[in-house]
Amino acid sequence: MCRNKECLVGKNCSVIKSGLEYKGDTLKSIQISAWLESDPVSRTKLEEIAIYSKRLGYRKIGIAFCIKYEREARLVYDILSRYFEVFSVCCKVCSLDKESLGIKKPGNPEFEAACNPIGQALLLNNDGTDLNIMLGLKTGYDILFAKYSEAPAITLPLLELSSMGDSEIDFID
Repeated sequence: MCRNKECLVGKNCSVIKSGLEYKGDTLKSIQISAWLESDPVSRTKLEEIAIYSKRLGYRKIGIAFCIKYEREARLVYDILSRYFEVFSVCCKVCSLDKESLGIKKPGNPEFEAACNPIGQALLLNNDGTDLNIMLGLKTGYDILFAKYSEAPAITLPLLELSSMGDSEIDFID
């Protein structure tokens, strides 16, 4: 939260620069990210994710979504499946009983499924995804999902999807 932001003009005010090295896939990742940042074309986050994934050679994309956002997950699935092999898994996978996890159910004595972010991650790990998109996962669930996901995980903002139609993604070389 410094006020000067001298890093913008080349001053190194940190000790980490000496041990910092970008090479291989990490270098390619930061180059693609910098290109997306500086490109004047305005893109949605989903378009950026698709372009980034394509340029890194990703083939398999996972979608871990909250059941409340199944419609939005379907839209993302439909768009991305034009370019990638896409796998999806909803939060209620495995049908874990809340009671078996010690979670009190408000006034409902019958079975109620708990969210299972670790199960979501393990299933997408089994699918061998290269990148996982988190869609609508609640706080804590997203943290557990990211912790157990073998592939990098990114959150796709739901607000963006409400204004999207059936988009095509322009892959600029």
